[in-house]
Amino acid sequence: MNKAVQFVLLTPVLILLAHYLGMLPHEYAHSFMAWALGDKANPLALKYGGTGLENLLLLANMDENVNYSLILSAGHPYHVALIAFAGMGIANGLMYILSLCLLAMKYVQQRPVLYYFLFLFNLMNLGNFYDYVPVRTFGTHGDVANFILGSGISPWWIYSVGGYIVALLIYYFFTRTMVSAFHHLNLISTGLKASLMIISVFILFGFFGSSGLYRYGDVCYFISATSLLVIPGLIVALWPTREWVKRR
Repeated sequence: MNKAVQFVLLTPVLILLAHYLGMLPHEYAHSFMAWALGDKANPLALKYGGTGLENLLLLANMDENVNYSLILSAGHPYHVALIAFAGMGIANGLMYILSLCLLAMKYVQQRPVLYYFLFLFNLMNLGNFYDYVPVRTFGTHGDVANFILGSGISPWWIYSVGGYIVALLIYYFFTRTMVSAFHHLNLISTGLKASLMIISVFILFGFFGSSGLYRYGDVCYFISATSLLVIPGLIVALWPTREWVKRR
């Protein structure tokens, strides 16, 4: 099969699969942490969000089904912080590291479809970092808001320290992981390289970056709007014919 056709056919399927496998462990991590701390009876009892098209494709309405208000009223604020942290900090953190390790293996590098899936899976876990820090760090609700409420840590500490870490991971992705993907996926043409780069930019800065637009407050809205506005500039800066990409 022509490489361009194979790329077009595989991409939406692998994106959805990678998103599912990034999202489901995230929500289960919240639930299992609540169960381990004695704050939930059944760790498998999640709100799956129904059978609407948006939820089936994006798991947009899925929820860990943890009663944070009840845990707070019981006098366990640090339980709230640990449960809120478990999704991004434990589940996505471990899966991000695992995906990086797998991408470095010769066995994976010799199997383009598996490599492509793990590349997207790595991106999805990176996106789960970005859509919380910095995008929803100052949110009125959600995981970061619950973590701040339970731990008492200032959102400015999370924004500054966590923001630098996430920025470094994003830099690594676009300057190392993505350029390695050009090589290991044998994307010779500029068009295919550019397509992979554009898809990656839109997933990270468009899909995950837009999460603050939805009733999280003015600061989150501004950060999300900025994330969308930088997309054209990033595409220009990351264009595969640029000298720095060729040197990599």
